[in-house]
Amino acid sequence: MTEEASNYAYLSGFLDPVILVDGNRQLVYLNSAASKVIDANTIGRDLAVSFRHPSALEVVDEVLKDKLERIIEITIAAPVSQTFQLQANSVELAGGLGQGAMIVLRDVTSLKTADQMRQDFVANVSHELRSPISSLVGMIETLQNSAKDDPNSRENFLEIMGDEAARMARLIDDLLSLSRVEVSEHVPPITSVSIGSILETTIELLQGRASKKNIALELTLPDTLPEIPGDPDELTEVFQNLIDNAIKYGNSKSDINIVIEKIARIPDLNHPGVSISIINQGEGIAPEHIPRLTERFYRVDKGRSRTTGGTGLGLAIVKHIVNRHRGKLVIESLQEKTAKFTVFLPHINQ
Repeated sequence: MTEEASNYAYLSGFLDPVILVDGNRQLVYLNSAASKVIDANTIGRDLAVSFRHPSALEVVDEVLKDKLERIIEITIAAPVSQTFQLQANSVELAGGLGQGAMIVLRDVTSLKTADQMRQDFVANVSHELRSPISSLVGMIETLQNSAKDDPNSRENFLEIMGDEAARMARLIDDLLSLSRVEVSEHVPPITSVSIGSILETTIELLQGRASKKNIALELTLPDTLPEIPGDPDELTEVFQNLIDNAIKYGNSKSDINIVIEKIARIPDLNHPGVSISIINQGEGIAPEHIPRLTERFYRVDKGRSRTTGGTGLGLAIVKHIVNRHRGKLVIESLQEKTAKFTVFLPHINQ
């Protein structure tokens, strides 16, 4: 340990990056957290060599000049975009180096992201509810006036009003479901379930809807399957969402294959489990859409999603439930416009 480093060893335990510069803005010390932001090999050189952020450098210069505290927010783009609250204070440096500045960087990326997500969520909910409410208000006004004595218009409007009310009810149900699973996401389920039985029940529930499009739901599963630690209601919701989507966006007179397999290792995880794949023939999914499909209210085709009754929350719910079960969701668009949604769930013995 260098003499300078030993003088400031007490700063090494700080979780936030801490940087010290002398009166000439030369780098004197940085703790281990700061070394992930600034190159430690530049100690003794101007801070600008390793920290090329004009606003931050300007603030440090101001603190060195007037010895007053400064706090600003900065964004560092590389290696990944991070937002920091930068606090700079005048300090007396050890070892006879005189007056300098201490810079503390507090990572507020997650707070900024959460705040943006909250704003987007409120905006999206408002937008999703405004459309059916506007339709209902308009039709009610029409029924009260020009269509009051027109039985055909009244019947048509009442049918549309019923559809719009049902759409709002689905949205509220999905919002409540999403909220519920987010609250419990950090607590894994402790009960065990038979994934084969859940899929068989789900297929039975959706068979009528598939038959209307002449779609066959084909289930393939091995002779024996391990039990899965899981919440049966939540897993049923996962597969209802995925199979229902496959029906909605699949081609008429095509098969939907639901394949359950035992696997030795879940991708990116170090334990065995089972995979459940739902494969349908449809329009396929463009690669640029796949990473965003589990975002709340994200739709590949907004007009078509609303026509089919989607709320834009189904895959977000699926993602959070799978996360709670310590599993993994993988979405693929295969050749010949085939979409494949695979849920990986860990084995009961792990």
